[in-house]
Parts: sequence; structure tokens; C-alpha cells
Amino acid sequence: MLLRSEEAEALPGYRVRLRVVEEYEVALLAESPDEARALAEAEIRGGGEFQAIQDSWPEEVVSVEAVAVEPYPDLE
Repeated sequence: MLLRSEEAEALPGYRVRLRVVEEYEVALLAESPDEARALAEAEIRGGGEFQAIQDSWPEEVVSVEAVAVEPYPDLE
């Protein structure tokens, strides 16, 4: 929804915290399925550069949920 500038100026600002769940396919080398699962989960949770994961591609966004909404006066 696009608003004209005068309409946007009349609206209050809000900050919304979203919880987004995504599914990814990843490819990595491991000695067993259990090790592959553990390595993949650890690397995604770590959020840094991947060591074990050699390839990844998004599958789909599974869910999106607004978990918090609060006024954000900096946008007003």
C-alpha cells in the first residue's frame, strides 16, 4: 500500500518484531546422517562463515509471525 506524502505524515510509526521460519537445503560432507544434521544446524545457528556447508539454497518461507509491536516515534 503506497501512501501520498501527506497521508504518510499523518500516520504513527511502529516497530514490528517478526519471527520468520525458512527452510533451506544445504550440501555438506559428513561421516553420517547424524553428523551432517549436527554440522548443518551448528553452522546455521552460528551465523558466521560456513566451514562445512558447501552449498545452500532457500526452499520456502514456512511461516511469518509478528511477535511484538510497539510505537516507533522516530518514524513520525
